[in-house]
Formats: sequence, C-alpha cells, structure tokens
Amino acid sequence: MELISLDGEWTLTQEERNINIPIEVPESVFEALLINQKIEDPFYGENESKVAWVYNSDWKFEKEFVINAEFLECKNILLRFKGIDTIAEIYLNNELLGHTNNMFVSYDIDVKSKLKEGINKLKVIIKSPTNYALEEIKKHKFKLRAADSLLGIPYLRKAQFSFGWDWGPQLPDIAIWKSVELIGYNELKIDSIYPVQKFKYNIDPLKIKNSEEISKINVETVNLKVNLEISSKLNDIESLGYKIKVELTSPDGIQHSKSVTLKDKNQTIEMDISNPQLWWTHDLGTPNLYELKVSIHDKDQIDSQNLKIGFRDIRLIRELDHWGETFYFLLNGVPVFAKGANWIPIDSFIPRGKKLGLYQMTLNYAKEANMNFIRIWGGGIYEDDLFYDICDSLGILVWQDFSFACAVYPPTSEFNENVKIEAIQNIKRLRHRPSLALWCGNNENEFLFSSLVGISEIQDPKDIAKFEKSYFEIFEKILPELIKKYDPNHPYWPSSPSNGGGEKERGYIESNTPNKGDSHFWQVWHNGAPFTAYREFNSRFMSEYGFQSFPSMKTIETFSPPEQYHFNSPIMKSHQKNWAGNKKIKRYIKKRFLFPQNFEHQVLLSQITQAEAIEYGIEHWRRNRNEFHCMGSLYWQLNDCWPVASWSSLDYYGRWKALHYIAKRAYQPFFVSAMEEPKKVELWVINDLRVSKKGTLNWSILNAEGKTLINGLKKVEIPPCSSLLVETIDVEVINKTREEMCNNIIFYSLEDSEQNGFEPFYGFRLFEKPKNFPLKDPGLSYKIKKINSNNKNERYYSMTITSKNIALYVYIYSEIVDLIASDNYFSLKPTESRVIILRISLPDFIKTQISGVKIIDVFKVSSLFDIIK
Repeated sequence: MELISLDGEWTLTQEERNINIPIEVPESVFEALLINQKIEDPFYGENESKVAWVYNSDWKFEKEFVINAEFLECKNILLRFKGIDTIAEIYLNNELLGHTNNMFVSYDIDVKSKLKEGINKLKVIIKSPTNYALEEIKKHKFKLRAADSLLGIPYLRKAQFSFGWDWGPQLPDIAIWKSVELIGYNELKIDSIYPVQKFKYNIDPLKIKNSEEISKINVETVNLKVNLEISSKLNDIESLGYKIKVELTSPDGIQHSKSVTLKDKNQTIEMDISNPQLWWTHDLGTPNLYELKVSIHDKDQIDSQNLKIGFRDIRLIRELDHWGETFYFLLNGVPVFAKGANWIPIDSFIPRGKKLGLYQMTLNYAKEANMNFIRIWGGGIYEDDLFYDICDSLGILVWQDFSFACAVYPPTSEFNENVKIEAIQNIKRLRHRPSLALWCGNNENEFLFSSLVGISEIQDPKDIAKFEKSYFEIFEKILPELIKKYDPNHPYWPSSPSNGGGEKERGYIESNTPNKGDSHFWQVWHNGAPFTAYREFNSRFMSEYGFQSFPSMKTIETFSPPEQYHFNSPIMKSHQKNWAGNKKIKRYIKKRFLFPQNFEHQVLLSQITQAEAIEYGIEHWRRNRNEFHCMGSLYWQLNDCWPVASWSSLDYYGRWKALHYIAKRAYQPFFVSAMEEPKKVELWVINDLRVSKKGTLNWSILNAEGKTLINGLKKVEIPPCSSLLVETIDVEVINKTREEMCNNIIFYSLEDSEQNGFEPFYGFRLFEKPKNFPLKDPGLSYKIKKINSNNKNERYYSMTITSKNIALYVYIYSEIVDLIASDNYFSLKPTESRVIILRISLPDFIKTQISGVKIIDVFKVSSLFDIIK
C-alpha cells in the first residue's frame, strides 16, 4: 500500500469578497483569514458579531498535485478526506466526485479512473452551514435548535458548540479539518483491527465482600483475539496464499508473534498472554502499553498497521442495592472512583488548537490535578486520535458521548442513515483504546426532552410524538445495536443523565434520580442554591455539576482594554454566554465574602468562590464511596474553547484557576475531608488506591486570634478503595453562640506514613461564611531559591512561605510570567511555614521579559486579607 499526503498549502477563495489566500490544510477558514490579516481576532472585544459573514458564505479550497505513472499502476486508488466541515462538493480535474454532509465522517472516493499522470487539480467547495440550516428549516418546517445557539444546528452533523453555547461563541467553522490523502493498493488492504481480551483472574472481583481482598486480585492470563477486517474486491482471498503475522511487544520488549494463512476478509488470530503487564489509570498503577503490529505478506509486505493497546478489563457495574442501583466502573477487578471533569473542544477553530499543543498541555494538567477520568461532552466532536493517544499514555479513562447534545433531531430515515455511518466509523476507530470506558448516546436529550421540543417550538402532539419516536430509534435502538455489533466489550449508556432507559419512566426527575444511573446537579449555580446543597444530593455517579468564574487577568487582557474592566461592560457581557452569569458570580461572591472595589480582586474572588463550591461537591461524593453509594465526580468543565467567563478550571490559555489547584488537592488518592456542622466536625479519610494506606491525621480548632481551643492526633489505616469516618469532634462547647462559630476555624492535615508516599494533605474549614471570620493581617513572608534542573525549557524555584497569623487562601502569582505552583490558594496557621515548588515555562518572549529582573521580584504572595481589606 502507498500513501500520498495532500496536506499542506492549498488556495482558499471567496469570490464575492475577492479573497484569494493560502491555507495550510488541515486548517479552517477562520484560521487562514486571521493568519492573512483578513479579519480581526473574533475572540477580542465584541468582534465575534463582526465576522458572521464568514460562516454565512461559501468557500472554495483548491490544490494542484503531481502524480507519477508508477502510482497510477496501483489497481485501486482511493481519495480519502478524513474530515470536512461540513456541507461540501468535491471535484477532481473539474469532475464532481461527490458530496459530504457529516463533519464526523471520513470519506473514501474511488479515483483510479479519475487521476492522470502529471498535474491534477482538487477542488472542494464548502457551503455556508448557517444557510444550509435555514434551508432545512424551510424544507422540514421545524425550527430545531439548542438553547443558546443559532437556528437549525440539529439538521447538520456538525459540532454543535460552534453555533454558540452558554460558554462558547457563535463561530461555526468551515474547514478541511483533518488530513487528505491518496491511498494506492492492489489486491487488498487492512481496514480495521479489533483486539478483544478475556481475563482470567485468581479470584472473581465481583464476589469480593471485604475491600481488603482487593489488593489480592491478580490477572493470571489474558486471551487476546485480534479480529482483522480486510478490504478487497476479490472473492477468493485464500487463493492468494498470503500470510497474516501478528506481533505483540510488551513495554519491556518481550515479543509474542503468530503467523497464519489469510483465508477471509474477516479473520481472527488468537494468543494467550501469561502474567500480562496491565494498563491502569495513573493513580492505581502504570498505564502499560503494548505495541501490536499486524502485517500481510507474500514475498514482500503487502500492508501493515500498528496499534498501541493496553491489557485492561473495564466493566460498568449496575447491581440492585438498598439505595437503588449501582453505577461504577471496575478496572482489572478494582472499583474506580472516577475523579475528573467534562471536556469541550480545545478551540473554536479545532485544527488550530491541535497545532498550538493544547491537547498535550490540557491533558497533562488534568493528570497533574489527579484526574483519572474525562467525559467527552456530546456537543463537541469525537476527538482527534491525539487526544486518545495522550489519555492512553497518561492513564486517564474516557467517557465518550456520541455527538448529540441538548436538542431534538430530524425524524427522518436519511438523518438516521447518516448517523449510522458516523457511529460505525467512530466505534471502529476508537474501540481498541485502553482509555475508552463507556459509550454514551447523548448529553441531556433524555433528561430535557420536553424542554427541548419547546425550545424548537414544536407544539403539535403528533409532531412531538414523531420526535419522541425518533429519539428512541437513535439512542435506544440504532446506537446500542451498533455497539453490540462492533464493540460488545464496552458498555453503552443511552444518555447523560439517565436511569438506564428501556421501560423506565423518563423526564426531568425520573432521568436524573440520585438512586440509579448518573446525575447532573445544577441547583447550585443555575438555581442559586448554597454550596451545602451538594450534601443533600446523594448521586450514584455525578457526571456533571459546576460553578462559574472569570479567567485570570492575563487572559482578560487578551480580549478587553482596561476601561471595560467591570462586570457589566459590553465586552465582559459578550464574554459571558450564560444568561445573567456575571450577576450570579457577583451574587454568590457577596453571599460568601466582602465584595472588593478592585476589579482584579473581584476576579480572584470569583475563582475562589468557584473553587469553594466544587470542593464542597467533590468532598461530599468522595465521602460516600462506601458500598458504591457514589463512585464518580466529573465537574463541568475542564477547559475553554476561547477566553471567557465560564465553568472551566483551566482557561483557554491553560492558566490554572483556583479551582484547578483545589481539584488537585480534593482529588488526591489518599485524602482527608472535613464535614463541619455547628455541634460537630466529622473527619473522613478516603483511600482510592488498591492497597491499604497508613497515615497520621492532625487537627486543631483555633479562634481568629490564633489560640488553639482543641486539637488531636490520630494514626489511621484505611483499607483499599474505601472511605472511613476516623474522627468525630464535639464542638458544641466552643460553638455556643453564632459569634463563636464565626470566630472559629479548624485546620487538619494527613501525612502518609510510608516512605516515598504522597505529599502531606492540608485543609481547613470555617463554621460560618468567610466574610464573617475576623481576619487579621497574616504578615506573610517568603524566601525563594532556584532549583537546578536539566530541563532547558522550564525553570524551577522553591518558595518557603511563613505566616505570623491565620492566612486564608494564600496565593502565589506573577505579573511577569505564567507559573504553576505545587500548591496554591491554601491556608496557613499562625507561625506555619509551607514549601511550594514553582514551575515556569520559558518560551523566547518570557526569557526576554525576565532578563535583568531579580527573581524575588518576579513572584508575589497575597491572601484573602489583601483581597478584601
């Protein structure tokens, strides 16, 4: 088989506006226009509304390429577009080859008879997605839409977020967004490889009653079946006499191989692997990857494909219990508490985000924050192969939504057939991934069905019934049947949230019951409930909940001039897509804190408030992991697609908000959590590991003057995969009055007793709102020293911070460089010192900025006292 890449420089034309510019495929129209200075940055100010003409126009992509006679001798030649966004016509040498209507589909076109020796010309005309949507509305009479989007998006198989969401701009892209190539082959080529594993355990994981036994689980052998799909026009493949060779190489270089005669277009090669090196999430072990090579030979190699696979057994366990029904993942026999966040596309212009390195950066930061699970939300895309490569290597599991969200879809057979092609292709592409944990039909379509037909102004009961029937056809028939056929080794879940579908009742309450399935919880934020409301919702698996904040000032500077630095300015409103979002941020801040006049301090408090909110939820659901009562916390959301006020913990540029630091602490595998009440404090220690952990728990309750009222120390040993109430502190005597409650604070820490264990965990809780705690100037001081490192692109520093008095939300920042701290937004007792490691990256512009500047002047330290004084 021979490949010719057609990536690289093409020409982009828009005739009505006399635009003719180069474009580097894979690339989008918006990217090319920005690079060639044909538009102003849509992310800046209120420019978003000024570039609507781009997506309301048709665009022409053209490329000339040379083909030699030798390539034309191939018996079969395919032109493959891995991704066109979205409605397009494809021409080769001025002959129409076909049309595209699905962003998520790869298109193969037979061009053997169309190519010629020498110069060939490829042309792709991509139509306006918004004009197409309006045409479909006229045709079908239904104004299908999502709540915060442009009209008509459900008619297109295109990433829905690009039409606008309550965190994203209305910038539907137009692009050849994935690679283009010519594939030449003769008799056959490998189409797909599907490795299927069957584990033999020493003990049945589902029969374990005592969590202590988890550490005894061992996988003795794995039976590996490599299922091969061949593409060929020949009916009698066996007569060719070809051989299939399967080679498996372990992480430490041990090889297993097997050769058989190729007999059919679908064939299975089987081998047993003893004592396999398993793939684990990074918190439970090492994400070991094997190299799998499948090749077809006669005298020479005809075709080959390489995959990286992991030996791992993933199951979704749903069993009846005294609360309802469990919902948790079993990885290699070990029950996993899912700790992570929801993922949206990395950039409004997706190919650009990949070029900027946002995949690697964002997922590395997710792992650094102790996340072991990412949910790919259904309003985006089936992610780039690079995304899954990184998750495979980092040891992060993936919940994969199919690309449907918050909408009803055309109830037509044509639409359903398009969905089938899309689903089959993406199932086959992703099913071998060790990181893949679950396929989910959609985001909130079951839960919000009644609201969604209302948003699209569907009122006739007969029409509503038609859309309801279409929902069941896609999400409870087509997709589960395709999973059963093409990937029976991964679970399918009909929607998020859901109670499991089937014969169960659906709707706003029934689909989001805390007793079974997964849950979304939005009483906090959307409905204005206090943070403590999280503690009243005992979800089996919390797959979505969130709270907004502003991004950092450095990020705000990229889209707004200083004169618009206030919550209600036109630019701040244009960079807040949730209705009344900035009012909600302000309202919640005022509930918790004294509201400062300085805008930068308001931004900081928005982040601290967000972090407090999510911390309440994470800790509650982690405390409830026993008996599998709750086994997941995936907050909304990890990342942004543009610089904006949103629910993210990492902003568009990868800057860590306070939430990301708090998540890093709250997601530690060995962790202590406090549940404070007026009369008592419960201290829980959680161990998510597959071995027991020993530690030392320290706690002390102080008044605002720093006087210790009561304290304690306790040695603890926590079994694997469990949560244990280790201390109940009676505080009724010291909290007799509200004034005393406002004046008291509990500090606590957990030290790992094992050498080379986890860093100590530090936490605190107030008994009342922070604004009622009489803060004194903490008198912070710090010392910095450089840490020698062989990494030329990064510098490391050690900062020792000491506080004279109680210090809340101590944060380290720099106006000169971007930094990542080993901990941030933490609190200190009087006279306490904390050593923090600082890391800064060093692109060329930063090196220039800090040359001649004393390092002591690069970093600054402040606290809540400085924000509200």
